[in-house]
Amino acid sequence: MRDEARATRKQKRKPPYMFDGTTPPTPIHEPDTVWQVLTLAALLDGQDMPVGRIRELFEALCGDGFDAVWAVVRDEPAEVLWPLFDAINRHFNALPDPEQVGELPGG
Repeated sequence: MRDEARATRKQKRKPPYMFDGTTPPTPIHEPDTVWQVLTLAALLDGQDMPVGRIRELFEALCGDGFDAVWAVVRDEPAEVLWPLFDAINRHFNALPDPEQVGELPGG
């Protein structure tokens, strides 16, 4: 299963989000590792996220690009984090748009 998943991974992946705060820009790939998917699922389970776990969420979202992105944003005002989350999410269309919830099962 692992070999098959690895073989088809590149075909299924969307183009990376390019974080332009670094030179050269840092690619942030769509979260698709077991660690990323399970961490994001645990943190985004519909309940309020504990503030102390936001860095963990950001790390899971950025994957291999985390260290480079974190070096740029860690000392910035907190207000930069949510627009960055939103931009990455919109790039991958990872979460449904709140305006379209009614079109989803149970919405």
